[in-house]
Amino acid sequence: MEALASHLGEEAILWQQLRQGGDAAAREQLLALHMGYAKVVAGTYYARRFHDEIEYADYLQYASVGLLEALERFDPARGVQFRTFAARRMHGAILNGLERFTEKQQQIAARQRLRAERMADVKALAGERSGAETGTPRTADQLLAFVSEAGIGLALCWLLEGSGMVDDAGATVSQPFYRSAEMRQLRERLVLAIEGLPAQERTVIRSHYLQEVPFEEIAASLQLTRGRISQVHRRALVRLRGVLGGQGDWSALF
Repeated sequence: MEALASHLGEEAILWQQLRQGGDAAAREQLLALHMGYAKVVAGTYYARRFHDEIEYADYLQYASVGLLEALERFDPARGVQFRTFAARRMHGAILNGLERFTEKQQQIAARQRLRAERMADVKALAGERSGAETGTPRTADQLLAFVSEAGIGLALCWLLEGSGMVDDAGATVSQPFYRSAEMRQLRERLVLAIEGLPAQERTVIRSHYLQEVPFEEIAASLQLTRGRISQVHRRALVRLRGVLGGQGDWSALF
């Protein structure tokens, strides 16, 4: 009992030093004093996990964030035990962290599905334009043509979704100025070309690339089949490629 009283007395002094003088050393000592409890809370959540995508270190990081928030907000004058106060902060921080992680994973999975749809259409279109249809033997010339067509198709999709070397503001990443200017001009031409597409093609391109709507949902909204939307998508890619012009335009991407 005496040891416990001494411990509580030392902690009370640390809180006084922190609250009255903003003593950084007192903050560090209080953090070290209660970090073991944060590990217990993190371990409890980790033991109840439903999958192994999030490691224990992540749970501990979330709990540590909650502990730091509690250190900044706790008022010892209210007569509440710090760990009782900190527990709610740590639980909240862990749940918020898990929610953000889940949302991020869902967004990543959704974008992967979108890109898989685009890749399938790009490959089909490349096969059509090169004469190297899927499932048929390909000559060396057909294979080279297929690779070229697929590369340009992927570059076009890259521009449409505004990722890679071109960000949402039209700027380039780690590129010389003249390449940056070329990319901006190419992107501007592409945006204008989208506006000039037939209504159905424009709707598909806008929905799929700008709003990240999968083909199945676009099909449902337009009351068309999934296959029909894929055809419209490929036709729009052909039109956009034609508007952007020849090899000179595409060289800005490579």
